[in-house]
Amino acid sequence: MGAEYRFLDEWRLPADVERVYDLVGRPLDYPRWWGQVFLAADGDSGEPAPGKKIAVEARGFLPYRLHFTLTTLEVDRPYRIHSRLDGDFEGTGTWLLSADDEGTSAQLDWRPSVQKAGVKQLSPVLRPLFRANHNWTMRRGQESALRVLGDEA
Repeated sequence: MGAEYRFLDEWRLPADVERVYDLVGRPLDYPRWWGQVFLAADGDSGEPAPGKKIAVEARGFLPYRLHFTLTTLEVDRPYRIHSRLDGDFEGTGTWLLSADDEGTSAQLDWRPSVQKAGVKQLSPVLRPLFRANHNWTMRRGQESALRVLGDEA
């Protein structure tokens, strides 16, 4: 059993829900726009669909890298993408998108169980630091998403 976490993050993005879905729904493109965190991605291209797999290499501000596979389990375009995590992370990740007059709310419900040796063992002591590492990665993602969506406007 790994060290279990639950992170619930929300990005407010001034863009149409379809554009946000296209951005967050293509993890193969994450290194292009979220490159401070996602160092590499390889796998199935195109729109999210059940069974598609993407292998990623990611990092935060802490001095280690994580390797995991995202497998899409369910999609409801443009409102929901539910994926399974395997590798250094095991668990689930779900993007929930909703539109309003100001753009799109993009919520990520990230429920990893950390399997990576060393990180897993340190989790009981360093849980606040690992949470700060996650928050750092999500801030980088929101900043990059705002920039990319602004450039595409």
